[in-house]
Amino acid sequence: MKTPAAKLGAGAVAAAAVLWGLWPYWVARAGSPATAAVALAVAGLLGLPLALRQGRGQRRGVRLWLLMGLLGGLDAANVGTYFHALGHGALAPAVIAHYLAPVLVALAAPRLLGEAPARRGRLALVLALAGTITLVALGRGAGPAGGHAFAVGVGWGGASAVFYAAVILLSRRLGRDFGDVELLSYHVLVSAVLLLPLGLPGRVAAGWAALGGLVSTLLAGVLYYSGLRRLGAERTAVLSYLEPVAALGVGWLAFGLAPTAGALLGGALVLAGGLVVVLSAREA
Repeated sequence: MKTPAAKLGAGAVAAAAVLWGLWPYWVARAGSPATAAVALAVAGLLGLPLALRQGRGQRRGVRLWLLMGLLGGLDAANVGTYFHALGHGALAPAVIAHYLAPVLVALAAPRLLGEAPARRGRLALVLALAGTITLVALGRGAGPAGGHAFAVGVGWGGASAVFYAAVILLSRRLGRDFGDVELLSYHVLVSAVLLLPLGLPGRVAAGWAALGGLVSTLLAGVLYYSGLRRLGAERTAVLSYLEPVAALGVGWLAFGLAPTAGALLGGALVLAGGLVVVLSAREA
């Protein structure tokens, strides 16, 4: 892996994670968590003209298109299970369980994708995971969880982690045959259709969802796939831990939710894990 490409990839994934971290703001402005289908549809439709242009003249077999449909289904399952965990379960267990996904990716990428383990990848992963657990467990609003809420958070959050990991791995595979905008636009349109049964927001909420779809789905998704192509699945997964740190900053700046000392410590650990990835990319 060439150093400039790895550094560019790390920057793209970090930027995508920050944009994903804006989702609490879009959902709060919309006043409804039923924003996913609208956001994904907007992102897919806005990116579709460029996706069609990007793929012009390319011949793909039925198998590749079936895999693209599978990617859309996996992402819909990821979003649906995670939103259920957040809406019906305890926040801290749900988030921690969801962010087990990068661990699954790090374990599976060498076997399924043939990628060599990233330099210092395990250290970065441990730092980022420990930081996320600290951030969520000791951050504002973590609070004690009842038995049922804890079980729902862990169960559905864990399910979303499996789907999220599958999305990352399959995206890496399809990135060999599809461009970044194609990969994003085609699969999120499938996801949007599958998420329609979860409901649609009202007109004002849909406007915020559309803005979120443009910024935190289309732009973030293209940056993410661009970084994934250059950086590899394991390093990309570690840098995705920047998302909850960005969400913490959004809560502070937009809603006046000052982070606790524990949240700041967790954020520092996540950033340390990201720094390890960036430094290893420079040495690649």
